[in-house]
Amino acid sequence: MSSERLLALAGLVVALLLLSRLGPGAWRSWRIYAGVKGRRMADAGPLEIPPPLGVADRIADLRALGFGRIGERYIKLPGAPIRYEWLLGEPSGEVYALVVPLLQGALVACYSSFDDGQWIQTTFPRGATVERPLFQASFVPTTVGDTVAYHRAALARLEAAHGRPRQVRTMADSLRMDDDYRRRHGGATLGGLTWSIVAPALGALALAVISGLLLLLGR
Repeated sequence: MSSERLLALAGLVVALLLLSRLGPGAWRSWRIYAGVKGRRMADAGPLEIPPPLGVADRIADLRALGFGRIGERYIKLPGAPIRYEWLLGEPSGEVYALVVPLLQGALVACYSSFDDGQWIQTTFPRGATVERPLFQASFVPTTVGDTVAYHRAALARLEAAHGRPRQVRTMADSLRMDDDYRRRHGGATLGGLTWSIVAPALGALALAVISGLLLLLGR
């Protein structure tokens, strides 16, 4: 076997090993991203679901800022267990917050929206930054208090152009807003994360195809 074919064979073996490791996660991520507009959250009630420790800490932070419990919601994602999120709202109803468990700690996401379809999202401690007509997303890495303050300030600036924010005080309100958000802006914050997971698998697939062709056509 020539040195070129040996290199092609080695490339093919490496590519297949990479695909076996990266492929399932990439396929699952793509399915989640591709189907985001068609899924809907559901009420996990009527009984309160005890939050895990990291979630409980962030809920306590939000309660200290005046937020109160609305309830818990869930969604079933492809290739993953049911995902729960804990929902809290301000007394005004103009800002509501989701707390989602992570492998370490929890993610807090504040949302507000307007009748014309304008949405604003602010997350802690990480997230996407998006600036589009009728949709802005940002994140604050410091504290939940800083995140809520940043969100409130951004919301006040938007009110001049969009009017009063829509109010979310009940689970039914939140489910209507989930439907609106997904139809209008579903996937807007997932593109970068999805690509970062899918791109390496595509690279491994390309290497497998090239190596296979070189192995077949080589002398």
